[in-house]
Amino acid sequence: MNERINLLLPDPGRRTQKRIEGRCWLGCDPEEMQAVTWIGPVTVRGVAGDASAAAYACDDCINRIYGMARADQYERDLPAHLLAARPRGHP
Repeated sequence: MNERINLLLPDPGRRTQKRIEGRCWLGCDPEEMQAVTWIGPVTVRGVAGDASAAAYACDDCINRIYGMARADQYERDLPAHLLAARPRGHP
């Protein structure tokens, strides 16, 4: 498990936050099996109806999302006059 980042909620099916061997749902090759951590439930709506599953991610992708969340939080915390001068969001 990534010791630097606490995802707060354990995998409800396993009641733990330990890594398992599986597929990273975020930025990796979907066919590559690797050590992944449960990051939460995912539900997506589509023309054929809703699809739900447990989503997992590797340490590299979790670290990237953590960095993006911290950057977004930093931007939200800036004073309004500084926010107006900067484009918001991620490329």
